[in-house]
Amino acid sequence: METLELLKHFHNRLLRMAATLRFDKRDLLDMHRVALYGTLLELTGCMIQLVEHDGRTGVPSLFRAFLEAAVELRNLSRNSGYIEYINASYEDQWLKVLKEAKKGTNRYLAKIAAMPDLDAQIADHERKLMELSSRGIRPLSVYERFERADMVEEYRSLYNFLSCDSHSNTRALISRHIEFDGHDFELAYYKDVPVRSFLPTLDSTAGVLIDAAQSIHESFNSESLGEVQKLRDEITTVRARYVA
Repeated sequence: METLELLKHFHNRLLRMAATLRFDKRDLLDMHRVALYGTLLELTGCMIQLVEHDGRTGVPSLFRAFLEAAVELRNLSRNSGYIEYINASYEDQWLKVLKEAKKGTNRYLAKIAAMPDLDAQIADHERKLMELSSRGIRPLSVYERFERADMVEEYRSLYNFLSCDSHSNTRALISRHIEFDGHDFELAYYKDVPVRSFLPTLDSTAGVLIDAAQSIHESFNSESLGEVQKLRDEITTVRARYVA
């Protein structure tokens, strides 16, 4: 399928172009933006592998993670202060784990529970969260992240389907394992799902990836910005063919 080949081309080309990025790795904002962009590239590569090698059941869950990373990158690109909300989430999630370990009842957290400075770490995360809260900064829900990125429609439609798949909702189970035959149906594992059925996901991945690439290369005044624009022209040409 042309779109799959195009996405592979985008992935490989953008991965090589990422080597031209020049940024301050010790700057929290720069580090997060480049790391999020790397996540988009790697998840794209993972989706390509699954589509090509009978792992298609995993594609929607990967695309959900891809979309969440794209939302975070978009928010950071539009507002450098958004890094504080990412920080609040980081502190909040660690605090939850540390408090759970403190109970001493979760065997998966036994090593953390045994840390001699556990109480001090809990206090440190609480202090940092309180300081952020005093300035109106708090962990954001997934919906709030999409809202800040002006992607509420995507959240209420595309993201809904992807979340149902990740949670193995009945809708997802029917899509994965039911094959209809007239008025009857069969249960199947590894359904022979045609690659063309992934066109919306692959096309969306390509579009979001190019948007992210342009944002990143513009931000760091990359010498590869012109090449990114050429890739954007390529997807416009391909889309015109299959839309027609």
